Amino acid sequence: MSFEIRDVNEVYEIRGEKINVVSPARFDIQTNQQVFDESLDNAAINKAFSIYRKNKNIISTDRIKRLRARLGLSQRDFAALMSWSPTTVATYETGSLPSEANNSRLLELESKPSSASDLLEITGKALTERGKKSLNQHLMNNAVTDAQQFFESGINILFKSSNYTEFAGYTSFDLKKFTNMVMFFIIHVPQLSTTKLNKLMFYTDFKYFALNTISMSGVPYARLGYGPVPDNYKLLYGAIEEAGAIKTQEKIVNDHVWEYYIANQEEVKDAFTKKEWSVLNDTLRRFSSYSAKQISKQSHAEVGWRENRTGKKISYEFATQLSTLP
Repeated sequence: MSFEIRDVNEVYEIRGEKINVVSPARFDIQTNQQVFDESLDNAAINKAFSIYRKNKNIISTDRIKRLRARLGLSQRDFAALMSWSPTTVATYETGSLPSEANNSRLLELESKPSSASDLLEITGKALTERGKKSLNQHLMNNAVTDAQQFFESGINILFKSSNYTEFAGYTSFDLKKFTNMVMFFIIHVPQLSTTKLNKLMFYTDFKYFALNTISMSGVPYARLGYGPVPDNYKLLYGAIEEAGAIKTQEKIVNDHVWEYYIANQEEVKDAFTKKEWSVLNDTLRRFSSYSAKQISKQSHAEVGWRENRTGKKISYEFATQLSTLP
């Protein structure tokens, strides 16, 4: 007996609605009759359910599992949180369609996992101690992640007007790249002050632009009295510190208190391309032994600083006249 696979049109009725599905089926070549094939039939049924879920905006089984995992709950504790039976959760995660009301609750929780804290106040007694502890921990972690994403989104909006202009080095601001550059210098330069860090960032971005016609981080630089600085650098360094990557330490010298940075994380080895590593290491080699005062003095000699007014952004086009070029 010989068989072949052909595409056929099947109609399935789901909750009173007819769903048309084109799917492969097995046929007996001799009789030209369709024959039963469990795996193909199941695939067709699952396809029909997927279409129905999409049409009705019904949450998928995988999304339910991810939601439960995001909250750190077992099926039993998740069921308790939702005031459902454990069987209900199990069937939803294996393909059963949730009711309209339950689907709405799942979608709401998916879009705003923090709302689980409200549910916990009502149904908390039904959860195991382990479940309550895990949920509270995950809610805390999610809150930190959501805050960081919101903060990053706000920072990206802040630099939107400069993106792809001469003031951003004809690229868009990259917070991750900027952060890794900051981390590189803090790790390799002991007791690095904000003033010196600002200049190291400037020389790196501008030299990279001079060599590659694009900046490394996409951050604009502004002219201040003591040299060029990343625009809104206080906000940027504060965001990196808030994320836990760096922290500020104080040092007292001759009754004068000054601050420097230390790293809380290790260097990311694959954070830069070969060309980027080359420029970073060149800047480090040139200026690691400079004091903040010395590197500021050198930055005052740069054409980009001298030919701009205080508070104005410095065009990356000035990078072709940088003193650190060959």
